[in-house]
Amino acid sequence: MSTISVSDLKKKPAKQWLKSVGKDDLVVTSKGQPVAVLMRIASASVESTRALLRSVRALQAQASLQQAAAASGAAELSMSDIDGEIAASRRASRRK
Repeated sequence: MSTISVSDLKKKPAKQWLKSVGKDDLVVTSKGQPVAVLMRIASASVESTRALLRSVRALQAQASLQQAAAASGAAELSMSDIDGEIAASRRASRRK
């Protein structure tokens, strides 16, 4: 996978970096950290590619939530514990 900095991307014409990338994805970096990925797609597949990327983002969000739940201990709660937390929260909001 090729990389290019944001500043280099601004300087080079699109034709130039598209030729240098070939069929590989291009990782865009800012201050050495990856911030985006540029990838070639067929013009007919734009919407399906966007749908796939939304699915990947949803899976990443789910994994992040699962990791946070495991780290906080919330992943160990039973269904009755969860129901109890919900009921307590609802009671507290009714009192306000």
